[in-house]
Amino acid sequence: MQTRPIQIQGQFVEDSAKIGQDFHYSLRVTHPKGQEVFFPSINQRFGELYPVKKDYFTTRTQGNYSVDSAVYTFKSFEIDDYQLLQIPVYTWVNSDCTVLADKPDTIFLKRLVPNAKSIDLDSLYQAIPIPPLEPKTDLKNVLWSSISLILLIGLVYWIFGNRIKRGIRIYLLWRKNVDFKRAFQRLQRNISNTNKGLQNLENAFSLWKNYLENLTKLPFSTFTTTEMVDNLKDKRLVKVLKEVDSAIYGGNFSEKTVSAVNLLTEIAQSLYIIEREKISLEKKNG
Repeated sequence: MQTRPIQIQGQFVEDSAKIGQDFHYSLRVTHPKGQEVFFPSINQRFGELYPVKKDYFTTRTQGNYSVDSAVYTFKSFEIDDYQLLQIPVYTWVNSDCTVLADKPDTIFLKRLVPNAKSIDLDSLYQAIPIPPLEPKTDLKNVLWSSISLILLIGLVYWIFGNRIKRGIRIYLLWRKNVDFKRAFQRLQRNISNTNKGLQNLENAFSLWKNYLENLTKLPFSTFTTTEMVDNLKDKRLVKVLKEVDSAIYGGNFSEKTVSAVNLLTEIAQSLYIIEREKISLEKKNG
């Protein structure tokens, strides 16, 4: 009997939502029994939509096919008339990932005030009260003060501009590194061989990929295992990713998993030091 292809159904539960209101996206995958399928975590990017949480449901198996499903909760703070969303799923085939997705679905903005194009501006202007005029300031003094300030800022920037920009870049790099380590260590302390512990492991791994993406400007959140190894050139990464994937998707949690998570921190710190040294070299060469 020929095996049916994997079927994906992704759609919004609601037709429309207000700005800041929770709305939901249902993702359902029917696949051959035994096929490894995993869904994106809420730490990934979803366009202009802000993810709130993901509710995953237990796999249901009937005959030769299984069904996995999850419901994602989002908020939106954009004022566009509608938003499109397409959430992919990943299948594990021969030590590599394949990305599959349904067609994009649309959710519309439910407006509480009229669209700006439909507002009668003439009536609005007539309804605005006009306050009494204030005494005019001395424009001559204001002009000379502004020119003096602009000249002073220009002089400071001309002398110290490059140094200031490098200092700001180094500070922002350090600040993001501190925030990453604090968030990663909080998840790392709660990793264990439980459903919640494995969820913390998945969140920590997603946080690590997003940090590396921000640090190196490479799309680590969408890289496959092979692509991550090829781009980082770190021999330790092969075993680390194998242990992490085995724990998250296979439930094979062990002491090696803990060691692998510790190595993720070391790899991220090494890349941070490399990026910081690049900025310092710009200072010496500049």
